[in-house]
Amino acid sequence: MHNLIIAGVGGQGINILAKVIAITCQQSDYKVQYCVHKGGAQSLGSVYAEIRITTDTISHLGAAIPVGQLDTLIALDPWEALRHVSLAHNNTLIHAERQSSPLFVERQQKQAIQLADSNPLDQLSCLPLSVQLHNYRNLAIQKFNTPKMANYLAGLDCLRALHINNTDQFDNTFFQLIPAARTYQRSIAI
Repeated sequence: MHNLIIAGVGGQGINILAKVIAITCQQSDYKVQYCVHKGGAQSLGSVYAEIRITTDTISHLGAAIPVGQLDTLIALDPWEALRHVSLAHNNTLIHAERQSSPLFVERQQKQAIQLADSNPLDQLSCLPLSVQLHNYRNLAIQKFNTPKMANYLAGLDCLRALHINNTDQFDNTFFQLIPAARTYQRSIAI
């Protein structure tokens, strides 16, 4: 059994990435159960997917990952990584984006909120867990000329964490389910 959470904010493609990961795992002979939670139901609201992967039957599993049973956390925002740390155990692996998404007071004025004396990267670095910080957005800009492909790069880290080497199937599913991503598709050597 492997319990995975993919977390981010609205507009980062968490929902579709969870679906692609689930399909890729199923095509690699795993059984998968997942649920996507959308907070705020708007762009920049909290969004996360809980994915439970096993070779056994999953009929006995509940929908939510219990406290202390999160194996891997993939976060496209460091604040969203911190939101789910309470579910971790001593061997939980965290992959988190270094760059925070903006928080807005009023959506029309787009005034960024400055959180006093609070840096999510410092907080993540202090955790007694395996935390790997990434620049998914910057890497996506370098490789695809758009930050919108950051979820693709995070998806590759999901596969690595699950020890699934089916990246061809992941690519096929990702680019099939996300027509806009086909614009950025090219020979991928990551």
